[in-house]
Amino acid sequence: MKVSEQQRGDSDSVVRIMAEVLGADELKPSDSFYDFGGTSLQAVRICTRVKRELGIKVSPDTVFDSDTVADFTAAVIASGEAV
Repeated sequence: MKVSEQQRGDSDSVVRIMAEVLGADELKPSDSFYDFGGTSLQAVRICTRVKRELGIKVSPDTVFDSDTVADFTAAVIASGEAV
C-alpha cells in the first residue's frame, strides 16, 4: 500500500501534536503515550488538536487503546480515510 503525501503529512502532524502535548522533544514510532506519563486530559487535548488541525475526529479511547505512537497515527489516518 502506497502512502500518499497527504497521509505522510498527516502522520507527521499527529506525531508533532502528541510530542507538543506530552512535552517531549521527539517521539519515536515505538514510543507509548504512557512512556511520557500521559493523562486522560492530555489524550483529550491530543484528539481536540487532531480534529482542529487535520479535521479528523478520533476518540481519546483511541489514544488509550494504541500501544505505540505508530499505532495511534495509523488509527488517525484510518479514521480520516473513513470520512
